[in-house]
Amino acid sequence: MNEAQWRGWIRQNVQAADPLLWVIEKRLACAPRPLRYHPVFGGRIPLIPSEAASALLEWIASIKHRGVKTIMCLATPGEMMRYASATSPHGDLLSLYRSSGLEVHSHPIVDPAHVAPHNRTGILKQIESLKPIVLSEYRSRAGALLIHCSGGMDRTAPIAAYIASRSEGSDRSNDPLIAYAQRM
Repeated sequence: MNEAQWRGWIRQNVQAADPLLWVIEKRLACAPRPLRYHPVFGGRIPLIPSEAASALLEWIASIKHRGVKTIMCLATPGEMMRYASATSPHGDLLSLYRSSGLEVHSHPIVDPAHVAPHNRTGILKQIESLKPIVLSEYRSRAGALLIHCSGGMDRTAPIAAYIASRSEGSDRSNDPLIAYAQRM
């Protein structure tokens, strides 16, 4: 698949990721931010309560159990602040990831879907300039790489699609969802 096809496939499937969507089996995954669609702590709440700490740790354990050893976070510091109460005493989500033994790459990008149209072009250029950097990080990663922003759509999908379209072993031609999408 080319990059645009990958991006469409990821956008179509990432919201159902539980806890992640394998783009390249056991090598590259995408997901919404932790607990984004959790029945109690999910949604667009501004602050995830401290009671969510155990659910957050379960999410981390779940992705690690699936072979994820590297996280690439595209969320902004402001978006990450919503985890402050749930990550104590670690201070923030990225520190919690690191203390859990995960390698962390942080590339904060403002969500282009939530800015005025005249600001969108600059953000899209920022995403384009980031692509070769993240491809290099993907190639030198430890274990599987999980990419997330907030919803997994507007930042995660183009980055993961770029990586997948340039990686060996990323053919999903046997995937029934791909076969169906190509017939449409």
